[in-house]
Amino acid sequence: MESGYSRQVLETEIPKSSWILGTAQWIPGAEVEWCLIIVLASIFVAHSLLPAWQTLKSEFPNYYLAAELYHNNVPLDRVYEWTWFQRQNDHWAVRDGLVSFAPNPPTFVLAVLPLASLSALTAKRVWLVLSLAFLALSLFALRQVTSLCWRRLILIMLLCIFPLSVDFIFARPYALILLFICAAYYAACHHRHFGSGALWSAAAGMKLFPVLSLIYFVRTRNSRALAGFLVGGTMLLTLSIFLFGAEVHRVFLREVLTQASRGDWLGPYVLSQNSFVTLWSHLFLVEPELNPSPLINSPILYALVSTLTVVVLVFAFLRSFTNSETAQTRALHWASLVPLMLLLSTTTAPDYSCLLIFSVIIGVDALLAAGDNKKSYALLFLYIAACAPVPARILNWFPLTRLTATTALYVLLLHQRGMWRVTKLWWAAALISAAVLTTLNFRLIRDRAEDFSRRLPVPSNGYRSGNPVSIGSDVAFTEMKQTTYEIALLTGGVIAEIPTSGDALSLTSSESANWIYAELAGRRSFIVRLPMERLGSVSEVLVEGQEPAISVNGKWLAFIREEQGRGTAFLSAPDAPNGSVAVLPSRYQPLDVTVTNDGDVIAAAGNVSDPHLLFVKHSTKEIATLPAFPHPARYPSISPDGKWLAFSRRDNGFWHLMVHAFATGDEQQLTRASCNAISPSWVNNRTVLYATDCGRGVGLSAIAKFVLPN
Repeated sequence: MESGYSRQVLETEIPKSSWILGTAQWIPGAEVEWCLIIVLASIFVAHSLLPAWQTLKSEFPNYYLAAELYHNNVPLDRVYEWTWFQRQNDHWAVRDGLVSFAPNPPTFVLAVLPLASLSALTAKRVWLVLSLAFLALSLFALRQVTSLCWRRLILIMLLCIFPLSVDFIFARPYALILLFICAAYYAACHHRHFGSGALWSAAAGMKLFPVLSLIYFVRTRNSRALAGFLVGGTMLLTLSIFLFGAEVHRVFLREVLTQASRGDWLGPYVLSQNSFVTLWSHLFLVEPELNPSPLINSPILYALVSTLTVVVLVFAFLRSFTNSETAQTRALHWASLVPLMLLLSTTTAPDYSCLLIFSVIIGVDALLAAGDNKKSYALLFLYIAACAPVPARILNWFPLTRLTATTALYVLLLHQRGMWRVTKLWWAAALISAAVLTTLNFRLIRDRAEDFSRRLPVPSNGYRSGNPVSIGSDVAFTEMKQTTYEIALLTGGVIAEIPTSGDALSLTSSESANWIYAELAGRRSFIVRLPMERLGSVSEVLVEGQEPAISVNGKWLAFIREEQGRGTAFLSAPDAPNGSVAVLPSRYQPLDVTVTNDGDVIAAAGNVSDPHLLFVKHSTKEIATLPAFPHPARYPSISPDGKWLAFSRRDNGFWHLMVHAFATGDEQQLTRASCNAISPSWVNNRTVLYATDCGRGVGLSAIAKFVLPN
């Protein structure tokens, strides 16, 4: 047998009497086990399944919305843009509250696509039923390749009650990923390695981290499994491109994957994320609001320990293989793959640990077959520690309980005699890998603090601040709160929330017109205006549209109106919005606009993965590309004197802030860090406001101000 650990191998390699003795002693009697199963199942149904069944409040609408958009012929090109995706949620009335699709790959939509014809809550309920079926099928597959009885398989699964509860409450895909992994192991045990690799590629189509299974295929020189992964992944990607188009996949490749390398998606300093990336960020990286007092503020130290963590985890896995591989060691290597993936992930929410069900069942089965009962007890103990709910009081004192238990579980599964005796060749490979990874890690974070001194002191508990605009000495911006997007006004270091009747997704202002113009999204998006002197008063609805831009003299209002996900740019006078004129048809795919005092419009337009800047002359309606602005370029904003254009240009996957002088063609790059600086606006002819997510998590931006040198 080349891989896997089947029941037939157990019966031929292990004396039957010792196998029966081992399985009879590792857990108390059947009555106690059944009582524990009933208790755990009752808790799961009462506190997880039933609440999840009754409400839509979960992550499921994130996936469902993407499938619903496709079902209604709306292009998915912009699903990774926070405000665009929220706008679609409001328009299609999928759920109350926030939505976000990043960083899921486009192929993930395929799993939910058959449910798009149902209502959102009905689709979620079907997904919950399917998830129960996924769990049952996972245990069925493991029953065929282990000698554990159904009772103990079910018990081990239910001991993972907290991760399972989170997975069902939020209606996430980890039960499906677990099924793919269990089916891949079943296929490998029956010498169907091509199919095993293909099943791993299906798991990687749901979330990114199962791609790490390639480490195992390469290490074991399993060319059939490797070919299965590549062929399966290619077929899945081809189907996804055929259905959803190539553009969303280009965006995922050029922006999402590159930004995933930053390692700070959500909560980059929160220890409860239980990943080594968040641990080292918490200890060694400063961020003015989220992590103002690390243990040691040292990007170099962060890059070094992050690299050492990866190198030690991966090389320990590679070194655990010996020349005398047995069915037991092969099973333990399969079991150790999942904790390796979890430990290398940038964030590990509690429900990631659902996948440990596979590792522990396979690991316990193999250890018992070898007569190593003590290790099987230890494995179960660490599994319970990694999966048990931890009271908040204990979590405050021991925030890394799950990470510690998962690491110990990984070490226990890998440990083989002699594996730590490393040859010079292994040392050389490890040192070279460490040097390369440390260099790459440091390059990603070396400039991360460049705009920390430019940040505006915003005393807010919002997740994301964007679209900053100057109002005299104050700054208004949109703010993503717990359930909605609001308009906030920063005055003298104090935040004032401006009530609105819908999600405030974009805004602009003109002091000469003495108004704030904002987009409020509901079943439709409308541009409204609020008087600066009475921001709490009722807003005046002007026109249907989004992404407004007002000229400095207040005479021209440019905006985008979207139909079925395809935008058209319009121009109007603020006091006569019904006379709006289309200036850039939908075939140009306008994304963002700015307008001059003469009514000329500059727009970022084209494919989302590679937009360019267009100039629309008001007097002649002529549309021309601006060749002096290399693309991809977005978020144009013209200065009050009309001499400068601020915009963002993507380079190596990140959006950097640029300023271009019309008269001379000179260009300045204002930001260089491996993060995003977007949505610039002008305070005066020398000062630019913008949104930056440096050190905060991808897309979860704060407001900064840059003063151009004279």
